[in-house]
Amino acid sequence: MTNGNKRIRILVTGGAGGVGELVVRRFAAEGHPVRVFDLRNKLTEKVFGARDANIEVCWGDITDPESVRVAMKGIDEVFHLAGLVPPATETRPEIARKVNIEGTRIAAEQALKESENAGKPVIFRFSSTVAVFGITNTLEPPLPPDQPVNPCDTYSETKVEAEEIVRSCGLPWTIYRFSAAQYIKVRKENFSQMRIIPPDNRIEFVHIQDIADAFINSLDNEATLGSTFILAGGPRCRMLYKEQIMGVFNLLGFPEPDWSKFTDKPFNLDWYDTAEAQKVLEYQSRTYDDYLADFRKVMGWRYTAARYLASPIMKLFNIRL
Repeated sequence: MTNGNKRIRILVTGGAGGVGELVVRRFAAEGHPVRVFDLRNKLTEKVFGARDANIEVCWGDITDPESVRVAMKGIDEVFHLAGLVPPATETRPEIARKVNIEGTRIAAEQALKESENAGKPVIFRFSSTVAVFGITNTLEPPLPPDQPVNPCDTYSETKVEAEEIVRSCGLPWTIYRFSAAQYIKVRKENFSQMRIIPPDNRIEFVHIQDIADAFINSLDNEATLGSTFILAGGPRCRMLYKEQIMGVFNLLGFPEPDWSKFTDKPFNLDWYDTAEAQKVLEYQSRTYDDYLADFRKVMGWRYTAARYLASPIMKLFNIRL
């Protein structure tokens, strides 16, 4: 176990999501009691269906103060991951504001009340996004950690407001701005959303296992408090978006996509200066090649089907995604 064998009671809101599930299992494997807080539905029930060592599931709604209060009881640290992400934030902006802004306010208020009841502060850690910097393609990379925010869509606007709630909540806090993290599990949106970023957009990948390492190395770490960190993969993970796409396509044997179908509108991702984050969190150990190896492993039989069945058919009929 990390942190001198100290058991830290952790609440992960949105704990049944893609990043949430991973960090919950990593915390539990380190020996920390973890409480998962998430909406109950068929998908989330499957994530933690069986009883797992050190993992407790608490179903509820982040916009409901009472259910958040119950989830917060006895907790030492909160990792607030619950939130709506694109494209849902852009098609349902009012719900996005309710979940991402008011949900964060409720979580922070209930953490403060739990601190008062317990007689010691609950540490509040919040997952944000580098999208808060807005469109930065005309700037010289890498972007510094103190780059001014300039949100350009509903998602980044809600994250900027939520960050301010966290900074003023009266609790010890940490904010993590995620860069381009990709799920290892195969999801249809891996391909359905790929054209929303222009091929020549700068992008800095970060492996979600590195994000989990950053979270684990934050526990009981005073150097993280009151700080906003960019979680990106570092210089080895800087590329253009088309290079990231071709990594997956080459792995699967797919022909090069039709780049003309991709947008030419700059996207709010870039390359970042993560020297301070790496110094404090010591989390950067994986590259995009590591991700591709993990992606192939998780695909299992579907990799064989894609590589040796779908790929030849696509090439034969000149099918390009």
